[in-house]
Amino acid sequence: MKRAIFGILLMILASCVQDSEKDKPQIKPRETEAFTKEFKIKTAILPLESSAKKYALTWAPYIVLNNEVQQLETTSVNKLIDNSSAIAQLTESLQSSLPDSLRSTPVQSRLRVLTTKAKVLEQKAHLQSINPEEIKEVAQDIPMEFNNLNIQLNELFIETIEDFEAELDRLVEENRLRQEQKRDSLEAENQD
Repeated sequence: MKRAIFGILLMILASCVQDSEKDKPQIKPRETEAFTKEFKIKTAILPLESSAKKYALTWAPYIVLNNEVQQLETTSVNKLIDNSSAIAQLTESLQSSLPDSLRSTPVQSRLRVLTTKAKVLEQKAHLQSINPEEIKEVAQDIPMEFNNLNIQLNELFIETIEDFEAELDRLVEENRLRQEQKRDSLEAENQD
């Protein structure tokens, strides 16, 4: 009999504990300030030189990713989580659609690094237990890696010193020939 009473009391106690847990307001992790508070990411995008810009403006995934990176300037962890898959897909698209005019080992390397950072962000955003500080840290790497890509794109179109000197020599020679022709024509006019 004592066991039966003890069992009934134990069931009543367990029921009360469950009821008190139901009454507690449950806060979802993504509704906390760590996830909703907006913060700034340094997104000062390095501009492309005119020759590199000419090719990049015909590269649709580049334009879209450039806009996405600029939108990261003021963001929240929730926004990063929501956009992480889109950013990862954009970087993959960027890598697979690289125009032949921009194809080089340094550019491809930068694209791989950018894609890797985007995939890490996506991975961390879809963990069962999300750490907002890790999301912020990885998100800050994306604009930096995008700038590194822009540096490589610009370097594709920078002439080497030798090329510059050869072009300068050619221009000097053309100028010398024009001057000589002018002088000869002036001498011919003066003799007439």
